[in-house]
Amino acid sequence: ALAPENTILSIKRKMGKTEPVTLGERRFSPEEISALILRKLKQAAEAHLGQAVTQAVITVPAYFDDAQRKATQNAGQLAGLEVLRIINEPTAAALAYDAGLEEDQTILVYDLGGGTFDVSLVVVEKGVVEVKASHGDTALGGDDFDHLLIAHAAEVFREEKKVDLLRQPRVHNRLWAAVEAAKRKLSDVPFARIREEYLWQDLHLELEIARHDYEEMIRPLVRKSMDCVHHCLRDASLLPGAVDRVILVGGASRTPLISELIRQELRREPAFEINPELIVAMGAAIQAGVLAGQQTRSVLVDITPYTFGTQALSFQNGEIRDDAFVPIIRRSTPLPVSKAEVFATTVDHQRAVDVRVYQGEAPSVHDNIFIGNFLIEGLSKVPAGNEIILNLALDLNGVLSVTALEKRTGLSKTVRMTTGGQGPEFDLQAARRNLAELGGDEPAADESAAPVAADRQELLTRAKDQRRRAMALMANIDETDAGELRLLLQQVQDAIGGGDFTKLADVLTSLDDMLFYLED
Repeated sequence: ALAPENTILSIKRKMGKTEPVTLGERRFSPEEISALILRKLKQAAEAHLGQAVTQAVITVPAYFDDAQRKATQNAGQLAGLEVLRIINEPTAAALAYDAGLEEDQTILVYDLGGGTFDVSLVVVEKGVVEVKASHGDTALGGDDFDHLLIAHAAEVFREEKKVDLLRQPRVHNRLWAAVEAAKRKLSDVPFARIREEYLWQDLHLELEIARHDYEEMIRPLVRKSMDCVHHCLRDASLLPGAVDRVILVGGASRTPLISELIRQELRREPAFEINPELIVAMGAAIQAGVLAGQQTRSVLVDITPYTFGTQALSFQNGEIRDDAFVPIIRRSTPLPVSKAEVFATTVDHQRAVDVRVYQGEAPSVHDNIFIGNFLIEGLSKVPAGNEIILNLALDLNGVLSVTALEKRTGLSKTVRMTTGGQGPEFDLQAARRNLAELGGDEPAADESAAPVAADRQELLTRAKDQRRRAMALMANIDETDAGELRLLLQQVQDAIGGGDFTKLADVLTSLDDMLFYLED
């Protein structure tokens, strides 16, 4: 309240966007602000543990898109952390809950934090935690409840004192602190007083708010969250009666109206066995333990909440349209996943293809979110119909890689989509220099370093998938091709055994090209 110009709230909502925020007299990207927060957490952990912390599992809203997840990875790197995994917050909550679960259950995780809302349908069977569907709203949270209360209090003050508090930044922040405290009280008592002395010059704010009035104020927002719940159930092809347990996650989920609507519409009593504000971090810790080699009874199977696809020509009502969206990876597909479809050139001697990738569910690309694009050039001079195989792959963190391959020659190009169509690629080094001017102990970048752990994990996952595909082909191909496959598989094994992940990436690219050729 004393320094609103030096205060930033709800930066998570801006992740993946290129909108800078102002802190004092300087401008920072959302990744840089998140890095400052992560660095502070890193320092606190190191002080508590008495040792260096260099790796992390970070949770994000389930409905975070590709750009937002990559921005989160960037923030972790800026904070001096290897981001081993990015997992969805509702999934982490289900992991923590499953740690003490004896029987198989279908769980609905309702996650309402300060800035975002997620809901996931999770099935727990024999220690496997599998996400069946997710939905949400990355611009809905407890902060929106605060804004409604602030507007109400400011309107009462304006009517009584003839002063507009919302035009005064410092006063606005004091008002926010007062209404936020009242909001918390209303979770436990039917009335709360909002009291702030000398809020404007010699004028005081004092008013009483009833829980009933507050709940009517926020009911449209809570209704939006329940619409997401029903959307998630439809995606999982389940009726409300199939849900065994509802877990509430996030501080804002303590609002009594939320529990009331869940009881009415799902016929289930929401569970509070684990603190809603701690359960996500506990799930992240469990996943970190798995990655560190500790034994756990839970196995995590996460999904993509979005459909990913490309733009192509189509015939509709006798007309040729160039805005058709062709899904390749469907939403609710388990991660990691790799899917491919074949397309064809449309004119004779076409030498290049512009590969454009989108996410969304609409039939037209104009109604979906543009992820990124690249050119594959130098195609063969052949008649129209030259086949191009487009492969989309999502890693365990939900980050997208795209490969376009000319089938007849093997010419290919792979791009890791990182911009989300929001603008130029994030400059990690420039951000590192910007933060260095603030001071701190963030490490300098090592340009020659080996791939970070998240990249190594992705390579190992690709290697496992390609070995499975190769072994399935062995009995149905001639000895020459089988020999070449065995040679490539041996090179993969040697690269993994020697810890040479740069070589592994090269060999996997060659193996992937051959598999595309043989699987046709």
